[in-house]
Parts: sequence; structure tokens; C-alpha cells
Amino acid sequence: MYYYLFYKFYKLFEAFKTTRWLTDTKAIIVVMSIEIWILFSLNCYYDVLSHKRGQLNFISIKVLVPFILLLIIKWFAFWRDDRWKDYVKEFDKWPEEKNNKGGWIVAGITLFFFANLLFSLYLDPPPGGWKQ
Repeated sequence: MYYYLFYKFYKLFEAFKTTRWLTDTKAIIVVMSIEIWILFSLNCYYDVLSHKRGQLNFISIKVLVPFILLLIIKWFAFWRDDRWKDYVKEFDKWPEEKNNKGGWIVAGITLFFFANLLFSLYLDPPPGGWKQ
């Protein structure tokens, strides 16, 4: 499932002539962004459930450790070897109907995690509230 998520974003960037440069890196960045949304949402839910108002600083253990772990996972999954190319070839062999269904599932998952992020920010707004 993880590689399929990468595959769909990879193919999305490959589909447009202007975005074909470093498509694998862009797809990895998008997947990592979704993972960061999840982690940030979990932090917001933790703050709400524990009745604590934690502040996130980029140079803190609460932020750096998950970020470094995500980078390590990306290194093993994508950058260490070119295993991702085998997955792209394998997913390209799937029937078009199956890939279309998978594309809708990936879009739904992405929208779900984005909506989850927005909901968690609604429950736990930034200190000082939303500026208008």
C-alpha cells in the first residue's frame, strides 16, 4: 500500500510534461507530507485529550525524532536502492480498471488525512487563536 501511494503520485507527476523533472523526489515529498499531517494531527489530539497546550518548535525532540525517523524510512524504502522502480513496473502491469480504483482510493486517503488535519487544528487551534 505504501509503494502504491508513492506510485500514484509518481504517475501524477509523470503525466504532466512540466513536472517530469525529479518525479520520484516529488512523489516522496508528497508521501512524507501526508505522514507529517498524520503526526501533526496526532499531536493535536494528544494536546486535546491531555488538556495540555504544547508548543512545537522545529528544534525539539518532539519534532526532530519523528522527522528523522521518517527520513530513515524514506532512505530504506526509496533512496538506498532503486527498489521503487520495480514496484512502478509491477503497478504499471495492473489492469487500467484496477489502477483507476486504486487512484480513487489514494485520493480518498489523501483527502481523509487532510480533513483529519483540519479537524485536529479546529480542536486544538494555535496558541493565540486564528489571526484574521
